[in-house]
Amino acid sequence: MTDGMTTWRVMTWNLHGSARPDLTLIAQAVGRATPDVVALQEVRRSQATGLAARLGLEHEWVFKHNGYWPLWWRAEGLAIISPAPLDGVWRMRLSDGASRRSHRRRVAIAATVRRGPADTLRVVDTHLATGDPQARLAQALRLAARVAEDALVPAVVAGDLNARDEIELMTTFSPIGIVDPGGADTSPAVAPVQRIDYVLVPEAAEVLDRRTPDGGPLWAALSDHLPTLVEFRTRASTASAGDASSAASD
Repeated sequence: MTDGMTTWRVMTWNLHGSARPDLTLIAQAVGRATPDVVALQEVRRSQATGLAARLGLEHEWVFKHNGYWPLWWRAEGLAIISPAPLDGVWRMRLSDGASRRSHRRRVAIAATVRRGPADTLRVVDTHLATGDPQARLAQALRLAARVAEDALVPAVVAGDLNARDEIELMTTFSPIGIVDPGGADTSPAVAPVQRIDYVLVPEAAEVLDRRTPDGGPLWAALSDHLPTLVEFRTRASTASAGDASSAASD
């Protein structure tokens, strides 16, 4: 960090945890990318814990749904992992009416990644609705309103937004200073034809790099989505841990 500026590398990856991906290979792929923080979707709690342990990282997880209850270990959720401490965590439900057993239930998790007193990043991880643009938009609006309550900068929103060429949804976060820096197709991993996984960055950020693998059988063996990483430079934040409340997911 120099001249009050700091550089961050943020990755997002839908792991398709129900297919029981090889966590050792996942850890190797994440390690090669050297991210400062990773937002994961479709990940079981044990998988998030195992991946964090392999990499020596901190992690936070939120329950999304479990269609196999009472097989509690098959519950699916989201996770944020980082080599830096995570605090100011909140969890929220974004969908209306969907039960805790339904894949239509949608949630988000946020945490502050703290590399130092004047070097923090607010990270929001989510997985928006499949197949229903209006539901996706409503969830994005609800999420943007919650992020605005934190009033913390810089902040990113990362995850599987399931949004292909949906400009209205992408601009939902613009009023709170978070924008889409562009990127490559991420799905399906074997031969990607659509971009549905995003890292949205602070509006004032200078984007230094965007990386998404080309795909192929080796990547498809890890997940049906490709990881995507954005590196950007922005002004350092001095937000304190107490600036964001901690809340449990319902």
